[in-house]
Parts: sequence; structure tokens; C-alpha cells
Amino acid sequence: MGSMKQLRYLYLASSSIGGLVPYELGNLTNLLVLYLYQNNLSGAIPASIEKLSNLKSLDISDNNLSGEISYFTNLSSLKDLYMDMTMLTLNLSSDWIPPLQLRTFSASNINGEIPPWLQTQKNLSLLSLYNANISGIMPIWFHTMQQLYFVDLSNNNLSGSPIFPIHFHTIVLSNNSLSGEFLLNGSKIGVYHEAEDIDLSNNLFSGPILEGLTHIMPSLTILFLSNNQINGQIPNSFCKLTSLNYLDINNNSLSGDIPNCFANFTSLIIVRLSYNKLIGNIPCFNNSETLYSDNSMEFYLHLNDNMLSGEIPSCFNDLTNLKVLDIGGNQLSGKVLKWFSAEKFRELQILRLRGNKFSGTIPRQICYLPHLQIMDLGHNHFTGSIPPCLSNLTSMTSPNASQMTETNKFIETYDVREVIQGIEYAYTSTLRYLVDIDLSSNNLVGSIPVDITKISGLLNLNLSHNQLSGTIPVNIGGLKSLESLDLSNNKLRGSIPTSIGELYMLSNLNLSYNNLSGPIPTGNQLQTLSDQASIYVGNPYLCGDFLPMKCKSKVDKKDKGSSNKGKGNKKEKLEKMGFGLVVMSGFATGFWGVVGGLVVNRRWRHAVFRRVEDGYNWLYVIVAVRVAKARRIIRR
Repeated sequence: MGSMKQLRYLYLASSSIGGLVPYELGNLTNLLVLYLYQNNLSGAIPASIEKLSNLKSLDISDNNLSGEISYFTNLSSLKDLYMDMTMLTLNLSSDWIPPLQLRTFSASNINGEIPPWLQTQKNLSLLSLYNANISGIMPIWFHTMQQLYFVDLSNNNLSGSPIFPIHFHTIVLSNNSLSGEFLLNGSKIGVYHEAEDIDLSNNLFSGPILEGLTHIMPSLTILFLSNNQINGQIPNSFCKLTSLNYLDINNNSLSGDIPNCFANFTSLIIVRLSYNKLIGNIPCFNNSETLYSDNSMEFYLHLNDNMLSGEIPSCFNDLTNLKVLDIGGNQLSGKVLKWFSAEKFRELQILRLRGNKFSGTIPRQICYLPHLQIMDLGHNHFTGSIPPCLSNLTSMTSPNASQMTETNKFIETYDVREVIQGIEYAYTSTLRYLVDIDLSSNNLVGSIPVDITKISGLLNLNLSHNQLSGTIPVNIGGLKSLESLDLSNNKLRGSIPTSIGELYMLSNLNLSYNNLSGPIPTGNQLQTLSDQASIYVGNPYLCGDFLPMKCKSKVDKKDKGSSNKGKGNKKEKLEKMGFGLVVMSGFATGFWGVVGGLVVNRRWRHAVFRRVEDGYNWLYVIVAVRVAKARRIIRR
């Protein structure tokens, strides 16, 4: 390679190359571009690279390179330097004056404050020091960086107030310790007029959102302020941010109503106002503008865990590209049928109404949402029976299938919280694999639909705390992917199907407080479940090793029956023999008591015979008289 001295462009990116960076690269003195990113290169960068005085762009990011770099003296032509996602460390003195003017700089392992030499880079437009172990306060000279339009200083330990470059386009300061108000000193109108994307999430910002935000940053398309301490109301000036695509003020202390102007926004993709103190009714939203040629602009609405009340407006039917609707943990009421349309919500993947006051029946239309994979209607006032057509939810019938498309990956940076096994979990990167049906704590009646056993991709099924009756479906073992099953606190009867032992992924089972009877099924997976007694408690007619009532085996019953039968036959024989002896002794006593007396006493014997003879004569006379009388009557 060192002999190709006329080489100007060398692209070896994403080529699975391992080993050391060859020292001979220093011989390629005419090289303008060197791309070695996304390989398995290791070791240090050879000092011979400093000979590449004509090099304009160097990208060695995303490798296993390590060691220190302290030489840039001769790289005066370098414009773009990418060395992030490596273990390389810049070892440059604080008063170092670089002989170059960078346009792009991306690095890891800065280990200290933001390098002071960066303020000498008058052409710097892109700066990424993501996860670079930076600490200290953001320097004031950031405000004077005229060309800097993209800044990523996230995942560090920066403190103090944020400093924005005057003409920035995108700034990412998330996951630091920045505090104060996120716009300082009553910033002048037009100072940040080019600002489009701001991510200040996971910091310590406080205070209200400025009313003048829309005048200062009129072109905002992305505003992330989640996980801070921002309070006050959402200002009505938000109504002027008509270009807004992504709004996330999740997990703050916002109060008051949600402005009614969100219906004026035509390009919203994400609205996330969860975990605040918002009150009042939910307004109409709009995402009618087409951003993609296939008319597939998506919409994600997270308003969960506030104090919102009233009914859902019927205008929700216009959200035809709705992907996620999470309005759980509020005080919303009314019947779902008034605003729910399966025909309009064909793209819906997550429906979370948990912890409200919704009433009426669960609409049968819910069965015709082909992309639905999370349906949480728990802790409401739903009545009626469970729709018998849930197996039509085709996205739930493929075990471990990834349902979310490539365009959904952006949403994976957000969490959806679901209660599994009584514990609330935040699902982010694994959200695409969660398949969940939770109808617990309602007033549902009737039996568990047999159809539900066909949802082979289901991971969690919770039907507890209802009024369900009938038996557990015989084919419950068809839920091959099931990890958690809770049917507790219902009125289920009959035996537990043996197919439940075929749920080999099961880690949580609760069948307590029903009217189940018979023996507990056995199975390798069932035997591994912890706290076996609590699984079946409250079913007085169940028997098993972990319950007060033990089951009687067939062998025991047969042996006991034979033993009882033998004992019964013996007892019966003894009773018959005893009875015979008593009768015989009584007969003998009576016979000899009479006959013996006649034999011994002559007077008694004559008296008895005379009485017998008199009785015979009397009987003969009576019969003879009645026969004669009968003959006379016949003759007449």
C-alpha cells in the first residue's frame, strides 16, 4: 500500500478490517480523503499519518483504536476530523494553537473541559463531543461561534446555564447537569431565528416556558425538554409554532390546560406531554400534512399520567395515521364507541386507556386493527363480555415478530410503561417486541373467549379482577409465547386445563380466588414458578401438594375401596351369624318353655288339648253354618 503514492482517495469503511493501522499509510503523501470508519482496527494511530500534509478529511471513528494523539502540526489542510466511538484520547495543551481550521470535529474521550482551542476554529460548523467525559461549565465563547450550526454535547457532565451559538440549527445538550432557565436574559428577537432542533432533555432546567419562545425561535421543528423541572402552563404562543414536528415536555411539572390550537398544526409527528399536572379536556390534534410521498406520516400521542378529564373529542377520528395513543392514568370518561373507529385507526399499534373512567362495552371493532400489539384497557368501568374475535389482531399472532417498521425506530428513544406481573416497566428499545392484552379491573362478564388461545405471539394476558365465569379454555396452551397469565379474582370454575403445562415461556401465573376444582396440573415449567401456594389460593376445591387439600391418587382409592369392601363383608357375616344365634336361642327357649311344661305337668297338658279341641269345634260350626246359608241364597 505504501507504494501507491499517487493515491488521493482511500475508502475502506465498513469492510470488517482488523489489526493495526499500517505505518506505510504515511507514504501516501497525496492522499486527500482517508475513511477507515466502522472496522475492527485496534492499537494506536501511527505517527506517520502526520506526513499526510494534503489530507482534508480523516474518519477513523467506530473502531477499537486506543492511545493518545498529540500531533497535528503538519496536518494544516485537514478540514474534517472524525474520531468518535474509539478509545483515542487527544493529549493537547490548553494553550495549543492549531495550524488548521476545521469544519467538522467529532471525538470521544476528551476527559476534561470543552477544549479551549475550539474557539479558534472560525469555520467550525459541526461539533460532536457526545459521551466524551466532558465536565465543567459551557464557555461563553460558544455564543460567538458564527458558523457553528450543529452541536452535540450530550451524555456528559456539563453544568451551569446553556450557551447557544447565535446561528445554530441543531443543539443537543441532553443528559447533562445544566440548570436554570433554558432561554436566558430575555433573549432578543431574531438571535436564534435559524434554530430548528433543540434537545435539552434530562437536565435540571426549571421555571416556565417563555411566552416569547416563538418570537425567538420561530422555525422550531423539534423541541425536547423532557425530564426536567419546568413548571407553569404551556404558553398560547405555542400556537404559532406551526412547523413543529416533535414536541416532548414529558415528566415535568406543567399545569393548566393544553392549548386548543394544536388542531392548527398540520405536521405533528410526536406530542408527548406525559407525567405532568395538566388538567381540563383533551383538545383536537391534527397531522394531516403529508411529509412522505406514500401519505404515511405517522402520529404518536402521549398524554398519560396527568389530570385530564371529560370525554375524548370525536375529532380523534381524523387521526388516520395514529400509531400510538397513550392517554392512561387520567380521569377521562365516556364510551369508547363515540370516538373510536377501527376504519380510521388502521395504523394503530399501541392503545393504552388504562386507569381512567371509561364505561360501556369494549367495541367489537377493536378486533380489526391489523397492527395493534399493545391493548391496555385495565382499571376502567368497562362492562359486557370480551370480544370473541381477538384472534383477528394479526400483529399479535406471530411469536416474537418485530411489528414496528424502520420508520418507527425513532420512537424507540421513548418509553411506554406497562404493568406486567404487578410491576410497571418502561419499554424502550424492546417496545417493538411487546405483545400485551390487559383488561383487568373492569366489570366484564361472560366466559373467556376460546378465540383468545389463537394469539400465539401474546406475551402478557391479564384478565384479573372482573366477573368472568365459565371455564378456562381447554386450549390455553396454544399461547406459546406467554410469559405472564393472570386470571385471578373472577368466578371461573371447573378444572385447570392440563395444556397450561405446555406454556414453556411462563414465568408468572395467578389463578387465585376463583371457583376452580380438581388437581393442579403438572409440567416442568409450572414446577419452576415461585410461591406456588399463592398461585392457587382462594380455590377451596383445588387439590395439590402446595395446597391444604391433598389429591388422592387412583391407587390409594382402589386399595382403600378393596379394604373397605373386605371389612364390610366380614362385618356382614358376623352380623348374620349373631342374628342367627339370637333367633335360634330364642326359638329354643320358647319351644322348650312351652313343650317342656306340657310334658312335665299333666293338668296343663289336658287343659291345652281341651282348648284346642274346643277351638276346632267352634271353627267347624261357624264354617258349616255359613256354607249352609250360602247355599240357600243360591237356590233362591
